[in-house]
Parts: sequence; C-alpha cells; structure tokens
Amino acid sequence: MEDEKEFKFLLDKIMRNRNIDFLQYRPQVLRRRIQFRLHLTKCATIWHYIMLLNKDPQEYDRLIESLTIKVSEFFRDPKVFDLLGDTIIPEIISQKQTLGARNIRAWSCGAAFGQEAYSIAILFCEALGGGLNDFDVKILATDIDKNALENAPWGSYDRKALRNMKTHLLFKYFSQFQDGNKVRYTVSDKAKNLVTFKRHDVVSDGLNPGMDLVLCRNLLIYFQKGLQEKALRNLHAAISPGGFLVLGKTESIPPHMLDYFEVRDLRERVYRKK
Repeated sequence: MEDEKEFKFLLDKIMRNRNIDFLQYRPQVLRRRIQFRLHLTKCATIWHYIMLLNKDPQEYDRLIESLTIKVSEFFRDPKVFDLLGDTIIPEIISQKQTLGARNIRAWSCGAAFGQEAYSIAILFCEALGGGLNDFDVKILATDIDKNALENAPWGSYDRKALRNMKTHLLFKYFSQFQDGNKVRYTVSDKAKNLVTFKRHDVVSDGLNPGMDLVLCRNLLIYFQKGLQEKALRNLHAAISPGGFLVLGKTESIPPHMLDYFEVRDLRERVYRKK
C-alpha cells in the first residue's frame, strides 16, 4: 500500500536525521499524530510532508514534539507519590544510612517538562529535612523532546500543573510571579538544584547505571511488545540491586520478567529489583 510505504519512509527519515527510532512504537498512535501535523502544515499526503521536512528541518522538532505528547503535572496520581513519600523514599534513605553511603540516585524517564522529576525532588527534600546536605542526591530527568528539555530547567508552571500539590508544599517549594495576565509558579532552588535534564532515549541510548529509584510512567504504553521488553531490560540494568521501578497505572512487567523484579505494590505499579 502506497500510504504504508510513505509512513515507514517517514519513520526511517526521522531515524536518519534525528536518531530517534519510532519504528516499534504503536502505529495507530503515530498515524494519528502525524495526521495532526499534516493538517496543521496543510500537507495533503505524507509524501508532501516529507518534502516539507526537506525544506524546513525545524519541522522535525515540531513533529517529534507531537509524536511524544506529554500529559504531566506535579504529583500526578497522588497515591503513587504518597507511597513514595511515606514508604519507598524513607526506605532508600534508611538503606543508605545502614551502608554508610551518601549518594542517592533517581531517574525520571520520559520527564516531559519536569513536573515528575521536581515532584521527586520535593519528596527527597521533605524526607531528609535538615539532613539534605548530608547526602548527595541527584535526580536525572530525561526525554527525547528538545522543546521540553529547553523549557524544563526553568521550573516555571501554571496553576493547572499544580492542582495535585498539597497546599503546604506549594507555599514551601514555589514562588509566585505575574506573567502578563497570568500567575505562574517557579520551583525553589532547593528542589531545582537536585535535578539535571538530559536528552536520552530509553531504548537506544546508553544506560544510566546505579539508580535507586526509576520512574518510567506512561511511556511503555506507546511501544509495541518487543520494544516494551527491551526498555524494561534497559531499566533493569540501570537500577541498583534492591532499587525501585515505578510504572504507569496501565503498565506492568510481563510474567516472564518477574524473575528480575519482585512486586512491591501491584496497585501502584511499584516493583523492586531482586
């Protein structure tokens, strides 16, 4: 089918020019979002859109942003973050204290505009309190979207992104400012300084080893089965023994991979590396 050839050619073109492999993403999701770009750019067919990419290379960034649409907010799915703040993060800290270790490493994979990474930073600040400086806490936030990575380090958000934020945390970790007719909120330096942003593809790029906590939520749902398992193997390799993996509510580890993970909380999709 001609349309199928053009579709695969477009994905190959993205791989060649931006080194991002969408070939094993779920095609129905990709087609819907590519069609959205065709509509906005007034391209009648995928072939016309390919010609547009040749003339305007910046369209690659707009396309990738569409293909990796990010729906995120602070403390999204509050029960997951309650579990992390009340149980998982204190357990990680306790393990480090027992071992006499200072370094704590966490990774927000598919970090979008940083809401999740900063949420984790706030939880570590709360759990460590005045002892924060006694530990070397570093949170890596990664994504493949250039636009997200350019904006996330500013730590600036509208009120909608903070709707799940507990009031005392909002006052403690954010400052408010007026941006034209809108009120925006900026993450405090205390939390912001714990987070580093980096472009990274969990499937094809090198690993980030030594992680005590990895959040990869609502990313695997866009992958076909083979790619999901490859990503999970990479995540497993990045996590330290006894470290934790948190997936999205509709995601799970395949039964044959449970030799590598134990279920810590099935409802909240929290697993621990054996």
